[in-house]
Amino acid sequence: MVGFLVVMACARPPPHTRLDDEPPRLVNAFFGLDDALPARAAGLCLAAPGKDGMPVTFSRRVAGSVPPTAFTVITRSGVRKTPLCATTSPASGRSKRHTVLLIGDLGSEADPPMSVSVTGDLMLEGDVNAKGLSSAVTPLTDGPTLVLAMQATPVTLQSNCPSSTRQIVTVVWAGGVTPVPGAKPDAHRDAYRVRTAEGEVTPFALGDLGDSDNYEHLCLDVASPALSVSCRAGVLVDPRGDPNPNTSLEVSAAR
Repeated sequence: MVGFLVVMACARPPPHTRLDDEPPRLVNAFFGLDDALPARAAGLCLAAPGKDGMPVTFSRRVAGSVPPTAFTVITRSGVRKTPLCATTSPASGRSKRHTVLLIGDLGSEADPPMSVSVTGDLMLEGDVNAKGLSSAVTPLTDGPTLVLAMQATPVTLQSNCPSSTRQIVTVVWAGGVTPVPGAKPDAHRDAYRVRTAEGEVTPFALGDLGDSDNYEHLCLDVASPALSVSCRAGVLVDPRGDPNPNTSLEVSAAR
């Protein structure tokens, strides 16, 4: 019991940014895979292999359970679909949980999903119900883009960035990303640019890689507040192999 209390006392709360003080939004829905979730996806949902995968990302973290019946997907022909499963995995760490992976028959290339709505109760941090939020769906053939970017420090965010890191920008992609096959080792890091209050910098390292989710940490060796972030096209691919376009986003300031 004593050990449990020590662990609880040492647990870090998730970093707080400007996003947590704004009205919540469903910022993106990404039709990532059509009838193509791999066999290993059974670890997320037993019915997942061979089904569709659609990550949806909120501006605030999901606070509790994620019932699939809370979501309604509408296809181009007007068919309404309910996911078989919904999970924050693999992005379920304490500082993550902005993204929910919807799994099931969510549309097809012939009748693609066009919108996702939260039609049931789904609680977000700040004791806010996401019911009523909606987003258009990014088409299957489009590559992943940046959908959230949040400022933190090594004190507020647990990361494997180097000890000399002075500031971390967490970027959230529309879906899981990996480097383009055959890319040079530094191409991934060099593709990012962060505009700070004192000029543009390139991360000197990257963190939170290789875990199959849509989060990455940009490790900066400057303390000047990050204002925006961009990534050059053709550096990362989604699980279907679609490359990212040029993408940029404002960084939400730490609070």
